[in-house]
Parts: sequence; C-alpha cells; structure tokens
Amino acid sequence: MREISIGNYFLRAVLKNAERQGLNLLRLLQRARIAPRLLLEPSARVTAEQFASLQAFTMREMNDEMLGYSARPLKTGSGSALCHWMIQSQTLGQALKRYGLFYGLLERGLNVSQSLTDHRLVIHFSPWQGNESPEPYAYELFLFCFHRFACWLIEDNLPLQQVCFPYSQPQHAQEYRLLFPRAECRFDQPQCTVVLDSEWLNRPIRQTPESLLQFLRQPLLAILINDYNQQSWAARTRAVLRNQLETTPTLVDVADQLAIHPKKLRRLLEAEGIGYSELKSQLRRDVAIRQLTRSSASVEQIAILLGFSETCTFIRAFKGWTGVTPYTYRKRAKGSAG
Repeated sequence: MREISIGNYFLRAVLKNAERQGLNLLRLLQRARIAPRLLLEPSARVTAEQFASLQAFTMREMNDEMLGYSARPLKTGSGSALCHWMIQSQTLGQALKRYGLFYGLLERGLNVSQSLTDHRLVIHFSPWQGNESPEPYAYELFLFCFHRFACWLIEDNLPLQQVCFPYSQPQHAQEYRLLFPRAECRFDQPQCTVVLDSEWLNRPIRQTPESLLQFLRQPLLAILINDYNQQSWAARTRAVLRNQLETTPTLVDVADQLAIHPKKLRRLLEAEGIGYSELKSQLRRDVAIRQLTRSSASVEQIAILLGFSETCTFIRAFKGWTGVTPYTYRKRAKGSAG
C-alpha cells in the first residue's frame, strides 16, 4: 500500500461542522484511532486509513456527505448512487455528463456545468442559491473526490491542466500539489473551474459493476491511496526510494537505476512540481508515521529503516515534519485507541 499522510488542517475541516451540530468529537476521533491531542499540533499528520475512517464516521453521524459545507445536506448514500449510475457509462465524457446531471437533479453539493472550447473541457463548479460563499474545504472535498473517482473509472491518472478557486491562497496551499498533481492552481478567481484536454473524454470506462462493489467497501480510502500515474518520474523515483530507503540512495543512484542522466531526472521531477530532496523527505515522513502508528518497531529501528545514521537526526527531522518527537507522536497515537 502506498504510504501517504494527511495534515492537521484536513482533520479539523472534517470535524468543524460536526462540532457545531453537537456531535461527540472525542468519540469520532477514537473510532478513527486518532489521538485528540494531535488536533492541537499544527504540523501533525495521520495516515490515510485514519483520515478516511474519520471522514466516513463523521459523514454517517451527520448524514451528510458534504460534512455541512453545503447549504443543504447531501445525504449518506448519494455518492454510492452516483457511482452506480456513472459505472454504466461507456466513456469518460458520458460519465462526466452524468456527474453533472446527478447534482443538478439533487440541487445539492455544487452545481456542475461544462463548456468545450479549443480542445479544452472546462468544468464549472458553483454554489447553489443560498450557499453563495462556501468555505475552501467544500471545494477541496468536492473536486478531489471528483478527480480521483474519474481516475479510478478509466484506470489512469487524468491530468488536470488548471484548477481555479474563488478564494485567496490558503495557508495549506502546499497540500494542493498532492490534491491536484501537476495542475496549475489559481486563486482569487471569479469561479471554480477545472480544465483538462478534451481528448480524454473518449477514454473508455475500464471499471465494472463488480469492481465498483469492491470500491464502495472503502471508497474514501480508495480515492486517497489509488495512484494510476505510476509512470510519472516522481512515482518511479518514489518506488526506487521506497525499496532502498535504508541505504539512503542519492539522486545519482536513483538516476542510474532508472537509466537516465541525473541532471535530466532532476529537470523532469521539477517539471512535475517536486524536487528530489522534497520527495525523499515526504516519503520518509509518511513511512515514519505509518510505522509509528501501525507497527511495534522501536524509534531506533524506524530511524535505521529510513536511512538515518543516527536516531537523534531522525528525531529532529520528525519534529520538523510534525511538531512533536516520534516518542510523543506514538504515545498520543496509541493513546487514541483507549
């Protein structure tokens, strides 16, 4: 399973309206095996499994798949019904039309419309009347699920050329590189739009009603961890690193294994929006969080696994990633199960 971690902002965003409705936040966090004290750490991160569980539990308790960010609740089961309708499509273009029609019939979530010009498909997302200024997480949640489910339908990474948002750049904007890989993100725009090459509309739907049943067992986790862009240079570099973290390979080492010149690999990674050092740091962080929450390996053993020559160096790095030491993080994470 691909290790990824989710930041504190998204945990708080999921729970924000649940608290307003009087739900027991402590109970929700405990069910997702997340230590409540992690919410107080601005740099805290959790595993994809923990986040998906928290989101699923909160949606069910609120009976709202928009988590209170829409003027009217999107009742639990709406997304499943949409998936069953879209899976009957022959092409991605047909599926996207059904996507827009579905929300138009419900008048829930966001209003979705399309325009086609110069080989570009522009998908417009706008609030329904009575919800003129939804918060950023409404768009983040809606667009992320839309894009990842489209990727799943065609079993490929659907490249987004541009994503525009009708709000100012948020403090967590660095996370948008993971939410919308390689897309140009623009803020303070008059409307929320997604732009992609229209040639993708002819791509066939590769999933089936049978595979959909498997997907719907844990849909939120599936869209978080599925990555069909395994041929990107970032994904290929990450795969080499993941298998050899303990030996701390350099850019030159990885380039040699990928049969490419190091300078060219560096340029290709930068073209995909990430540097080699940042990619390696993210991978180490996410593997560390997973090990601390899902294994009994000691901090010293995890440091070795990640290729740190000294445990103290790993501890400093982890504190820089999350704001706390590995010991504190594990104690709080383990304490959440009680």
